[in-house]
Amino acid sequence: MTAIGGFLELETQRGSEGAWHAHALALTSGRACLRAILEMTRPPRVLVPLYICDAALEPMRRLNIPVEFYGLTQSLDPDRSDWPPDAAVLLVNYFDLKNRRASSTADLLGHRAIVDDTQAFFRRGRAGSFSFNSTRKFLGVPDGAYAYGPGIDRIRASGRNDAVPREHLSTRRAGDMGLAYRQYQMAEAQVSCELLSPSSCTQDVLAGVAYGEAHTTRRRNFIQLHDALGALNTLPIDFSLDADAAPLCYPFLPNRASMHRALWQREIFVPRFWPEVTDRMDAGFAWERDLATRLLPLPIDHRYGCDDMQRVGDAVREVCR
Repeated sequence: MTAIGGFLELETQRGSEGAWHAHALALTSGRACLRAILEMTRPPRVLVPLYICDAALEPMRRLNIPVEFYGLTQSLDPDRSDWPPDAAVLLVNYFDLKNRRASSTADLLGHRAIVDDTQAFFRRGRAGSFSFNSTRKFLGVPDGAYAYGPGIDRIRASGRNDAVPREHLSTRRAGDMGLAYRQYQMAEAQVSCELLSPSSCTQDVLAGVAYGEAHTTRRRNFIQLHDALGALNTLPIDFSLDADAAPLCYPFLPNRASMHRALWQREIFVPRFWPEVTDRMDAGFAWERDLATRLLPLPIDHRYGCDDMQRVGDAVREVCR
């Protein structure tokens, strides 16, 4: 049985669309993009949703900018509207399903808004505010990310990230899943926050990716899983897709405790978003801690077809019984 999910192998699909993010600042990682934005704007503090990975907090630590967490409603919208005038606000377009709310809030905040589009690779910026994407969450490349915003073209990378590890991509493609995962963990530990441009490997691969096909396949797989599992999904958000949406995953929230291990045993490798949330000592945030425990981000990427989505849907229904 072929495993489904986990990190992507080396990208081999080819297309002729040209660069998808041709007018953005290209850097090695999403956290490098966030650091570049913060270095340029220098806010005295940044408001951040508690439901976010530790990696997103690294740029603020590096620059000694205080972080204040804010909560989310059950529909994953910011649970506040009184944004302090001296703070930058990080808004997350979760799964590429919260684009409308992220955009409307960014419109209100202007240049103080920074939209985290790392789960929304195909978005290309917002007028008057900042945003950034991540390539390696969506395509089989070792690094790469893109920043958008006022004056972003003034930033210059200090070099190219050609030392980035890439062995995990080819090892997975060769079929050695155990070794590939160990290499992937080591590669993740070396993701850079430095202002470096993407590796030459990434730039070469991205020059020929079939972006339109990847976009279409993600949408088709998302819709198929929602048709199969929507009635069982307790996550109270709008699952409709706008014209540009190509979600990172299908976010499925079961009505019982974590089922990750049951799916792993069926060779469907679903990650946890993000276990470190439960370790943060801030009072409250019960909804965010629950999400970090139960949410199943089901794979929908362009490696998979309708039969694969059928298998994922059948497996989820089985473990939900």
